Amino acid sequence: MKLAWKELCYSKKKYILIELVIVLLMFMSLFLSGLVEGLGRAVISAVDDMDVDYFLLSDSAESLITVSELDMGVYEQAAEQTDAELALLDIQRMYLTKADDAEKLNVTYFAVERGSFLAPDVAEGESFEESGAENPIILDDDFKAEGIALGDTVCDSSTGLEFTVIGFAKDQMYGHTSVGFITTDAYQEIRRLLNPSYEASCHAIAVRGTEIENIRLDGTEIIAKADIIKNIPSYTAEHMTITMIVWVLVVVTAVIIGVFYYILTIQKQKQFGVMKAIGVEMKQLAGMAASQVCMIAACGAVLAAALTYGMAAALPQTMPFYLKNEKVGILLAVFILVSVAASLISVRSISKVDPMKAIGGAQE
Repeated sequence: MKLAWKELCYSKKKYILIELVIVLLMFMSLFLSGLVEGLGRAVISAVDDMDVDYFLLSDSAESLITVSELDMGVYEQAAEQTDAELALLDIQRMYLTKADDAEKLNVTYFAVERGSFLAPDVAEGESFEESGAENPIILDDDFKAEGIALGDTVCDSSTGLEFTVIGFAKDQMYGHTSVGFITTDAYQEIRRLLNPSYEASCHAIAVRGTEIENIRLDGTEIIAKADIIKNIPSYTAEHMTITMIVWVLVVVTAVIIGVFYYILTIQKQKQFGVMKAIGVEMKQLAGMAASQVCMIAACGAVLAAALTYGMAAALPQTMPFYLKNEKVGILLAVFILVSVAASLISVRSISKVDPMKAIGGAQE
């Protein structure tokens, strides 16, 4: 390790240039990783953040909450068959307008009951239970960028039903659309205004708890939360595609380190020959090579992570960018391990150096 550090310090200009390339490539990998999570959160965060274990849907819904439709009597029957907590959930894509403003804003309503465990954590303002508003709504905080503030009145564009903004929740998205949490009563009122013959129903029943074995209702199925998330339109395809690009970049970056160091090894064959001639063992030379690559990779990983987190703090709130600390850690650890593995090419080259030929200048 000491010998490797001395070598890096002696040829610092050369290694600084290599380090810059590594930092930029690794930063690109981490940036794409943040985009993967950000885009994924923009599709699933409202469901992912729910303290739910399962969902009860109609068996023809193909694990899509918005396609499911359950009679209200199903809720009562399910409650009799399990001790787990149950809650009604409806999801509907609509438009909101601000008071005295005709501009339509995309919103996905999440209709939940007052006091339900599905109600969001409020980052600013009041919860449904705390508010006395007739038709309260809790909006994702992205709506603040649209000029909406606490106490404002917003309208459902299709029916004209007015809501009072009582709170803002952080990072509540579904299908790339910001979520507005409303009460089940308000949602059913919207449905009645759109269709006077509407009969009360719900899209899904959320289940908190694992006691689901006794729930046996015709025309329904119990689906785990993870499976619901996987089946949200566009989530799996987007996530897998960009994730693959991220890991390809990690491998490419590690290979570049290996190529750089292989070239440097060829240029230093005479030095390695002299070291072998004076009795330095191959395991020491191999340790020096691996240590150098490990230090370069580790330093590059730390700098790239610092640059990425710094940039994340400066990005606008509406940017779909989200860093998971555990994923960043895994990405950097894999990067360092793959880089060290790539350095084995150089170790093999060092092992083939003939001291006599190297000292005599007869390089391959």
